[in-house]
Amino acid sequence: MTDFKNIRGKRIKTFATDLDNDQAEGQIFYSSTNNQFKTAVASAAWASGGPLINAHQSTMAAGTQTAGLCFGGSKPGVTGGTTATEEYNGSGWANGGDLNSARRGAATFSASTQTAGLVFGGSGPPNPTVLNVTEEYNGTAWTSVNNLPAGKYIHGGAGIQTAALSFGGYSGTARVATTEEYDGTNWTAGNAMSTARYSFGNAGLQTAALAFGGNSAADNATAETEEYDGTNWTSGGDLNTGRRYIAGAGRQDSALGFGAGPTAVVKTEMYDGTSWTETADMGIAQKNHGGAGLQAAALSCGGESPTNSRFVTQEFNISANVITGAAWASGGNMNTSRRYMAGLGTRPAALAAGGSSSSPGLNETANSEEYDGTSWTEGNNLGTARVGLGGAGSQTSSIAAGGRTPGNIEEASSEEYNGSSWTATPNLNTGRRYVAGFGASETAAVVVGGTTGGAPGAGTKQSATEEYNGSAWTAGGSLNTAKTGTDGNSVGTETAGLYITGNAGVEEYNGTAWSEQNDLNRAAPGNGGGACGIQTSALFAGATPYAATTESYDGTSFITAPSLATGRMYSGGAGASSPTGTIFGGRHSPSSPRTTNVTEEFTGETTALNLKTITDS
Repeated sequence: MTDFKNIRGKRIKTFATDLDNDQAEGQIFYSSTNNQFKTAVASAAWASGGPLINAHQSTMAAGTQTAGLCFGGSKPGVTGGTTATEEYNGSGWANGGDLNSARRGAATFSASTQTAGLVFGGSGPPNPTVLNVTEEYNGTAWTSVNNLPAGKYIHGGAGIQTAALSFGGYSGTARVATTEEYDGTNWTAGNAMSTARYSFGNAGLQTAALAFGGNSAADNATAETEEYDGTNWTSGGDLNTGRRYIAGAGRQDSALGFGAGPTAVVKTEMYDGTSWTETADMGIAQKNHGGAGLQAAALSCGGESPTNSRFVTQEFNISANVITGAAWASGGNMNTSRRYMAGLGTRPAALAAGGSSSSPGLNETANSEEYDGTSWTEGNNLGTARVGLGGAGSQTSSIAAGGRTPGNIEEASSEEYNGSSWTATPNLNTGRRYVAGFGASETAAVVVGGTTGGAPGAGTKQSATEEYNGSAWTAGGSLNTAKTGTDGNSVGTETAGLYITGNAGVEEYNGTAWSEQNDLNRAAPGNGGGACGIQTSALFAGATPYAATTESYDGTSFITAPSLATGRMYSGGAGASSPTGTIFGGRHSPSSPRTTNVTEEFTGETTALNLKTITDS
């Protein structure tokens, strides 16, 4: 007799641990641990991405969620538009090549890619000047090409660099319905839209484009949708909610519309080629923002939010995985607020030694504290109170050296910590203050840079490097550019070090020589941040003046990362990699109290399978 399972279906598999990859979507399995039937299902959700480097409003976007572009727009203090271009890798933004013509309100979406971008029209300085200028991007630089037949802005765009479409918009005096097609060289007129409009959402290709919402002559915030087949525009299904300043992504038969104004909203809708359906709301309301990517993997950048922030990045995904964006979270407060300390160790085993606990002046302290991932505990003090010292090693095997001691003395002494107490060790060859330190332990440490001579906080910057082997300090390779601990901070091991500064460059150490690397993305000066991690996975967080900005380094270049909750400079840092970084203390205010005891812990983006328990209800 035929087995029942052979004619009715497949056997359900039993697992002791839950499935953990998106290939499990739709699979039913039995958990012997929980005694439950489970399955993985896809869901739609927005998650936060790394913030933009520059403020962008009325901005343009292109590419995909993991290789996106955000360019142009306006920012405070800039009339008519900006030339800034930024590139997204799915986690954070890095600087790209500037536009030749500053502009805002050009086409908000194009299916062009990060290495083959296109922008046309917009409004530029002197404001308002309506532009017909077209530029192409090759992944490095923008090049001016043939212009649109007529200037327009807050219009629609679709297609790729060699087959693009421009439609609708505002001429400077009136709404327009004109359509223009680009073949990679020239623009030619196409058939007009049914309804003249501007500030609408758009998506698709040159032969299958989509326009939805916007400001029309008949309706200040229309819900109307139009589809283009390469020749003519025809009506599509209306949005559920009429709106303008909306962004779009995707294709004509699988589009996404999100955000809108005049008051920023979170509403998101999906289009299937016939009708719109409401889906998961954005985490932060946005309008006048850029949209790119696909319906199931879209990107939103810039624009205005309720806090008027123009730096917001959000990602939309339809996936069996639940994505939790990278973020800083509060840790336990230090017992003693301070700045210019040595930050050592990892998470959850960090160490803070020395620094200045006073306000407003400097007050060298010998205080030493240990962190267990939850709270700080007072340890035995340094033998010599000092500020601006360098440190290397772990919570149970570390060294602190150099710095400034009371009386403005440039200290040469060093001390070793064994997890219980500090013990004097041989001196540095050159006493100096505001040094940086890194290394794996008290017997494999490096102290570098600093200042000598001059008034407190001044002096001559140093490039000297000294290495410690547990017995003596010896000279190592010199920095290419002299740096101090007030410029930034260092991380890594004796043979793989990293010194990050916002005003004196970034350099890597291989145990013998220093080599210059790619700079931070932030504008100068950007110095004074805290660092944590290793040479190939580091964070640089905070900076002058009391910034919360964070950037992540992968061994080659920097990208933006979520900002600290408490802006600060001259803080301590610890961590074995960027996803496990910890920042503590620092200076956070120009007035009393200048120092903070706040600790923040960084966790990188995580994904987890969206498992559901099957019940009979």
